Amino acid sequence: MAGSLGVTSTADTAALSELVAQDGAIMKPATMATTDMVRGQVMELSGNKYIVLATAGNAAGILVNDAAASAADVKGNVYVAGKFHYADLQWPTMSAANKKTALEALQARGIIVDIDITTVTATV
Repeated sequence: MAGSLGVTSTADTAALSELVAQDGAIMKPATMATTDMVRGQVMELSGNKYIVLATAGNAAGILVNDAAASAADVKGNVYVAGKFHYADLQWPTMSAANKKTALEALQARGIIVDIDITTVTATV
């Protein structure tokens, strides 16, 4: 469940996700392709729909809340600007070089992540 300042509590693990690093994050309504996605998922635009990041240089947003797969497109919200915690981002499997490219693409769109990109490691 989303709380104030972007803090999410998950009842099953009692873990906290502090995805949003600073007040002022900007989100917009969006249409997402029909696949399971979790809060903090790094997204890209494919046509007029957000999908899980597939091409690092196309990173365009961060998913606000979990989205479950369905027979039709899913409506939700995507962060399009603001400062975010790297530790709470969700990544597809990708190399460190591709993650760095994605972080640079996000930064070019006004989505800042609190990590020195030279320290990024691969997601396996």
